[in-house]
Amino acid sequence: MVKIFGLHSIPSVQIGDNIGNLIVNAVRLHNVQIMPHDIFCVASKIVSVSEGRQVSLAEVVPSEQALKIHAQVPRKDARLIQLMLNETRYQDGSRLSITDGFIGGWMPNGMFLTSAGVDKLTSKSAILLPNDSDQSAGIIAQTIKKALGIDVSVIITDSEGRPDKRGATQIAIGLYGLTPVREENNRSHTKTSRAAETLCDLIAASAALEMGQRDAGIPVAVVSGLDYTYNTKARISDAIN
Repeated sequence: MVKIFGLHSIPSVQIGDNIGNLIVNAVRLHNVQIMPHDIFCVASKIVSVSEGRQVSLAEVVPSEQALKIHAQVPRKDARLIQLMLNETRYQDGSRLSITDGFIGGWMPNGMFLTSAGVDKLTSKSAILLPNDSDQSAGIIAQTIKKALGIDVSVIITDSEGRPDKRGATQIAIGLYGLTPVREENNRSHTKTSRAAETLCDLIAASAALEMGQRDAGIPVAVVSGLDYTYNTKARISDAIN
């Protein structure tokens, strides 16, 4: 049986904090039983904060292209749009998609993310995604293994909106230990076909039921009891077209 539970008592994260150690401390504090191949879903925000990915908006100067896009989407701060351009690595805006006030961005690794992963923290600051979410996931998993002696998987998650729906869900943006796509044979009377599921996103969305959205106070959830292929060589790019 699959169980999902939030990991409480993760403190407010500061630059330089070791996320793996914070998780281990919370596990020990609450005497949580962790089983081999349990999956830790970790909110990208706390990883980004620990890695110093916060940006002062006072230091961001919007380009002509950022101002042009801002004129199309006035509700978006031009400085945030500039950060989106920076994150896609295309200053001409060719990697941004604008639909009815929604801005999405194609990232260098091929993922398409709301606001190119840029999130406004306060009126004076924003936060970017981790530089390499797969690497971040691996470091967290290895820290947990060193402390608890158990092989686990880690998924770095992020909130994701859609232009056609209200609200947000949660997706995987980086991982360690988990083959991100699950393929199965579907048999009918006449033929056999292959069906693929983006397992990492299914897990991330399920974990969001415990983690919540935006400052809910539970940035880590554990998914236990799921049957999946444990693979330390897997990367999020394995799930990208």
